[in-house]
Amino acid sequence: MKSFFFTLFLLLATFTQSIAQNIEVAKIDQLLESKIKAGAPGLALGIVQNGTIVYEQYLGLANLQHQIPVDTQTHFNLASVAKQFTALCVLKLVLENKLSLEADIRQYLPQMYPQLKTAIPLKTLLNHSSGVRDFYDLLSISGKPWWRQEGLDNEDALALLAKQKELNFTPDTEHWYSNSNYTLLAEIVTKVSGTPFPEYAKQFFTDLGMPNTQFCTNYMQVIPFQALPYNDWGDGSWQQYPMMTNLYADGFLYTTLKDQLAFEQAIQKAAAQANSLLYISQKPIPNTRIQSYGYGLEISPINGYAAVHHSGSTGSYNAQALRFPGEKLSIIILSNNGNLWSGGIAREVATQILGRKTVELPYLTRPAQIQAASPPSDLVGQYRSSENNIIRIQLKDAHLYWQMDNNNPRKLIKEEGNLYHWDIDEDWKIAFNNRPDSTSTMVLYTKSEQPEVLKKLPPFAPSDAYLKACVGKYFSAELDLSFSIKSSPEKGLVLKREGGKNEIKIEVVQKGELLASDYKMRLETGANGRVMAVLMTYNRVRSLRFEKVE
Repeated sequence: MKSFFFTLFLLLATFTQSIAQNIEVAKIDQLLESKIKAGAPGLALGIVQNGTIVYEQYLGLANLQHQIPVDTQTHFNLASVAKQFTALCVLKLVLENKLSLEADIRQYLPQMYPQLKTAIPLKTLLNHSSGVRDFYDLLSISGKPWWRQEGLDNEDALALLAKQKELNFTPDTEHWYSNSNYTLLAEIVTKVSGTPFPEYAKQFFTDLGMPNTQFCTNYMQVIPFQALPYNDWGDGSWQQYPMMTNLYADGFLYTTLKDQLAFEQAIQKAAAQANSLLYISQKPIPNTRIQSYGYGLEISPINGYAAVHHSGSTGSYNAQALRFPGEKLSIIILSNNGNLWSGGIAREVATQILGRKTVELPYLTRPAQIQAASPPSDLVGQYRSSENNIIRIQLKDAHLYWQMDNNNPRKLIKEEGNLYHWDIDEDWKIAFNNRPDSTSTMVLYTKSEQPEVLKKLPPFAPSDAYLKACVGKYFSAELDLSFSIKSSPEKGLVLKREGGKNEIKIEVVQKGELLASDYKMRLETGANGRVMAVLMTYNRVRSLRFEKVE
């Protein structure tokens, strides 16, 4: 590894000064200036092409209180873009034969899931195919969201994960993003290296030539030239979004654009070193089913070009790393402005530079035949997706709306016959196949996936006896948490968390399926029809078991 870093140093010391002809600086300047208003929190954006920094821009304020502008010294929180660096620390140990991608994580962390017989290979943590539940969402279910807890740290997260008895799914069968994977990886690095992960990572960054990059382990720590995070919540005034946690490895990596651009140069130089650490880190993980996510990075096309990328968002910090290996082009954005989406800006810049490549897809993006128009009222109903989500098609003010669970509804715009598209994205097309029997479907077409057929569900009207059977108290040993389902003539069924103040209205969407705000609940019943348990799904937590105790 010493020879790797020496070679890296020599490569970074030899820069060419030629500016790529397809980088139109004035247009990119104009785009960025349209995003940042006077007196607003800012961003830093850099572009590396063919190993050379060809664009570098700093806009807006790092500190509103003292009107300090964003500049070359400004330190931003990378949020989840940090995962690639945690993965690099793991991969370094793998290449040193101190870790095995195939090893069960309990070889290093025996306290995790001792009752599970299925293996949890380390490689499945890296590409989010482990099935480990996201501890942030577990905290939210408990009524203790991370942003309300002062001093929450990795030890707290590990203690919560050690209580979990089940996974979301069998490892290496699905890709479901979970921050817990990278908290576990950091602990494994600590165990194997004998050095606390933040210290191990700091030395790694120093060796990489990134002296201004480090994980923050104490929210009270003074970080020189730190950009503070801000949001405008819609009233026209900026407010600081406090970061009071001591978490690290899944995010909370502070860095400068200068350090990130140096890293991008190293990535591009490493393309000629097939067995190097940085080269391997940009590829899918071998011997895994999931090939669209690798070592802390997404691997999927953008604008028709092969791309390696990752976005991040924590509170009001947001960031994007976007790489086009074939074009030797990298775009990096760091921001402390919660009203921006760095990912969207990076894609706009990429489109200016590369344009869009027309790609012939191996599947349909619209139906070959379109059914004649049906009355919109005939299309109203519930449809089940392949991921077991319920899509509700509703009719409001003579327009159809698409709503998944209790997410914000999307207006459907009619194209022709029974073909519609989303009002915010014409690439999302919905073709209804309306039939008089129970075989009606709708088919979702996009430009990123195979068409998906969703079956229309029969309507379900719960009886009073059914509602009464749902009433009771439920307890989860994995969270040490209880909630109650109550019934009232005015509100119907409501959910109330133990110790909570608010009641959440429950909707019975199908037999055995309830919906309360963002919580999806499946009822488990005995032979006599009595409700035995509720299996709760929330964001990145699936089928968390609550036993009925009263």
